[in-house]
Amino acid sequence: MNCIMDGFKSIEIKNFRGIDHLKIDDFSRVNVMLGQNNSGKTTVLEAIAMLMSMSNPDIPQAINAIRARKPFSNFIDIQYYFNNLDITTPPEVRAEQTDGIFRHMKLELSYVFDELADSQKAHQKQMGTVKYVNTLEMNFNVSNGTAMQNYQSWLRVNSQGLVVNRKVADGYLENKRAWLTPSDLMTSNLANDLADLFKRNRKDAIIALLKLFDSRVNGIEILIDDIYVGFEGMAQMLSLSMMGDGLRRYLNIVAAAANPHINILLIDEIDNGLHYSVYKKLWQSLFALASATGKQIFVSTHSKETLYYLNDMLQETPAYKPDMRLYTLERTVKKGLQAYMLTHEGLRGACENDIELRSISL
Repeated sequence: MNCIMDGFKSIEIKNFRGIDHLKIDDFSRVNVMLGQNNSGKTTVLEAIAMLMSMSNPDIPQAINAIRARKPFSNFIDIQYYFNNLDITTPPEVRAEQTDGIFRHMKLELSYVFDELADSQKAHQKQMGTVKYVNTLEMNFNVSNGTAMQNYQSWLRVNSQGLVVNRKVADGYLENKRAWLTPSDLMTSNLANDLADLFKRNRKDAIIALLKLFDSRVNGIEILIDDIYVGFEGMAQMLSLSMMGDGLRRYLNIVAAAANPHINILLIDEIDNGLHYSVYKKLWQSLFALASATGKQIFVSTHSKETLYYLNDMLQETPAYKPDMRLYTLERTVKKGLQAYMLTHEGLRGACENDIELRSISL
């Protein structure tokens, strides 16, 4: 079954982290981001994640925490979303969905006096006593090409950076969900994600995907907040924490991919922690899930081997060929940051002729 894709057709990013301006068109079901270090691959994934959660004023700090590999992020770190740390130029993300709806989000930082009379506010501003920003605004709109609805969410912090107030946009209900899988081996809430899938009778689907990784797998359970995997010929199930990094990383990815409530899956550095022998199986799993469920998937990678195994999988399963787009992000001298797109035919030609795709000298 080939479900209608539910996702984005194009995206435009301005003044977002290290990206001053970037426009990418013609997205498909599975989109692979390539490029040198600091070319913007992870930033593109983060921009999509934020656009899909644009009514949630906590999402910028949550994404920063993922990037920094720590439980939480300080409010002051939000300045790193602003290109060249210029907080007077708002980061913006705009995208067209496959259903013809347009999304546009803008981040803005400001100082708001909450508990002062107007005369006191004017005096404070006149005296120049404002020393820090305390408010993050997420201003966004949704349109169908003619009618447009504008919304605003915000959060406010005290001088120590602790959140003292927040507001979620009135009248807006998000009907799509994105999931950002970081480059780390696994996320801390994998057990909770799997438990939710098991409640929805998705355990057999997870086992089937694990069998692609290791044909001996015959079961998976969550016991006392730990994950156990069963193997044929083993007297008892084994704790996932005692297994290799590859299986943990693979399970983390396929659990998110199998979640029916996730519309867009964002996988940063998909090759991290995985042995090359798993690459083809993982690509096959992702394309199969995207095709069967209508999900859209965005992937970043540094690995040349990953691309070769992607090409092999596409040649073995021609039905998936139209579902792939590959984009190399390159900072050019004349045009700045550009995204150069290849379809399956370009990928095949590059692999057959050993042409470097992760960087284009311009």
